[in-house]
Amino acid sequence: MQTEISTLIQAYIEQRRQTKLDEIEKKKNVKNGVSEIELATLNELIQKNYQKYNVQTWLTSAAMRAKQISFATHIVKFTHGSAKGSNFLVLTFNIDAPYLDSSALIEPVVDVAVENAASLDVAKLLQLDDGNATLAVYLSQGDDHVLRPLASSDEQCQLWADGLRQALEVKTPSSHTLAKQIYFPIGGDNQYHLISPLYSSALAHELFHQVQHSRFSDEMKAAREARKKNQPSECDVVRYANLAVTISGGANKQNISQLNKNKNGKTYLFPCTAPDWKSQYQPPMFGSNWFDSREMGRDTYYLVKLLAEFLVKVKPLDSNIRIRQRRDRLADQILDSILTLAVSHQTNTSGWSETSELFQAQQCWLDPQASHLYNSDWQTEVSRDFGLWLNNRLEKASQQQLMLGSEALQHWQALCHDAIREAGR
Repeated sequence: MQTEISTLIQAYIEQRRQTKLDEIEKKKNVKNGVSEIELATLNELIQKNYQKYNVQTWLTSAAMRAKQISFATHIVKFTHGSAKGSNFLVLTFNIDAPYLDSSALIEPVVDVAVENAASLDVAKLLQLDDGNATLAVYLSQGDDHVLRPLASSDEQCQLWADGLRQALEVKTPSSHTLAKQIYFPIGGDNQYHLISPLYSSALAHELFHQVQHSRFSDEMKAAREARKKNQPSECDVVRYANLAVTISGGANKQNISQLNKNKNGKTYLFPCTAPDWKSQYQPPMFGSNWFDSREMGRDTYYLVKLLAEFLVKVKPLDSNIRIRQRRDRLADQILDSILTLAVSHQTNTSGWSETSELFQAQQCWLDPQASHLYNSDWQTEVSRDFGLWLNNRLEKASQQQLMLGSEALQHWQALCHDAIREAGR
């Protein structure tokens, strides 16, 4: 049987009151007891909480505090944590959206921005869901009657509804000196539109979960395992290369928004640089080791430098799982770049490598047609070439502060071997 939203509201307020009362009871029941004065103070506090969490009293307070929160899809504080401008709730959907923007989301998640953390209880109130809709949705549609069973009069019900709706509306939109602002020229005589682009928390949230799903979901893990074993799978293996990560909110992620706290402040950024000018394709015909090629050095220089700097930084520290996971993420970024570069050679005319100077194992990797020339485990040899190359590059990038031996070589080799198999080679 479906629970009415008014019943959920009453239960929510009573639960908050009981939490406060439990905290007071713990103070009364301390091991060494409390004095009569302290006991009287605590009993008085109990009475105050009964009054404060009376349903009508609390809802009146919530209606007054609702203006301190914003239910929105676009949050200004992602631009700067101290920005005080307006947040906006935009739920328009365009099925033919030509760009990947917030209008392309079928069901955008609504975020919550809070000016005062003490008003988070109002945000949770508005998120109460009876199975049909949340209280916020009811109020946005003008269905104020859902509050009537709790009110003593129609006027009180209207007062609550109007107050709580302040969290959903922006009556006087405003920007802020710390928000982004763009002067867009519209003609002569120094005429401009002043545009203030806002960060789409809803879009960032959806992209975050798409990337997390591709990396950590049981479905993707099973698909990668099937590919590794050369077995069929109903799911495509999805990898996002060249991702960047930003962290918003510092130590207090909730200062930005509720969804930001849920993501631990992380936002994934996809590469959107202008296309690189590509000269005429030239396969690696000269040189026995492709890892020593100029294109390899150019495409991996910055990533290798990042890994070297990290390893130098943690060198004096005892190894732990966080250090090892960070190391492997940086190494995976190098491998992603290499595998992306390898695709251009793997899709070249079959058999192109037969007249090249490459090691035969690398011919098998970069030229699928060349596999008949080599019957051994070429993946292991290519992985070893990668490990030797990466050790050498890291030592040079660290100016010999790193001296990496067989243990590091075996680890890089294992990562490369897995990556090649996941890539279907």
